[in-house]
Amino acid sequence: MKNWYRIENKAADEATIYVYDEISSWGISANQFVKDLGEVKAGKINLRINSPGGNVFDGVTIYNALKEHPAQVNVKVDGLAASIASIIAMAGDTIHMAKNAMFMVHKAWSLEMGNADAMHKMGDVLDKIDSMLVKTYADRTGKSQRAIKQMMTDETWMSAEEAKAAGFADTIGDPEEAKAAFDLSRFAKVPSEVLDRFAAKHSEHTERDIETLLRDAGVSRTQAKAAVAAIKAAPQRDAEAEEFKQWCNNRSQLIQVETLLTK
Repeated sequence: MKNWYRIENKAADEATIYVYDEISSWGISANQFVKDLGEVKAGKINLRINSPGGNVFDGVTIYNALKEHPAQVNVKVDGLAASIASIIAMAGDTIHMAKNAMFMVHKAWSLEMGNADAMHKMGDVLDKIDSMLVKTYADRTGKSQRAIKQMMTDETWMSAEEAKAAGFADTIGDPEEAKAAFDLSRFAKVPSEVLDRFAAKHSEHTERDIETLLRDAGVSRTQAKAAVAAIKAAPQRDAEAEEFKQWCNNRSQLIQVETLLTK
């Protein structure tokens, strides 16, 4: 999938930032975003979002960088602001949504391997992350933290009208054509209309899809790229499967990989 992230008119009175990708090291990384944002001297930033989310810490870093920037930040959700991308949207002094855009909040999640101590420790970390996200949403929307927690627990998908009513958006405008599609299979309650509009539609999984799957399984970026390169070079599907199995030591992810290889 093409990386749609870019910043236009950095030195002008008004700059536009397009966040049209995943929030991650293989999409829009906090490191690159913060570096680029530091070069923006405009007094007004138009932040346009169409993203399924991604890495929570990259997203929080981007949110904080936008909040600290001296410019007025006007957010426009052109298509999808899901998961940590919805937190980034909260950085807006104003938040505008296209009439056919969608907004989603949910609890943080992670993949963890190890004994009971490791699992309990990760659970504690996730609880702390959720508390931080809840406060960010509550501060911007005016809703109670209890109400926000329930919305996150339910994995709440909102239309523009619903997001505005709940305080996640200030205004609604004309519908926009979605300019990027994403793998939304990680989410449990994606509405059919969201899948129809935003989900990637292709018969073959791209190298990036496979690399993302491996990264979600806890594989390092270098190992994931090496695995994809090995698969491209492998002449037999059996050999491809073996290459995947070397990297995927999480059973649930392994099942997904085997499904990919049989399609």
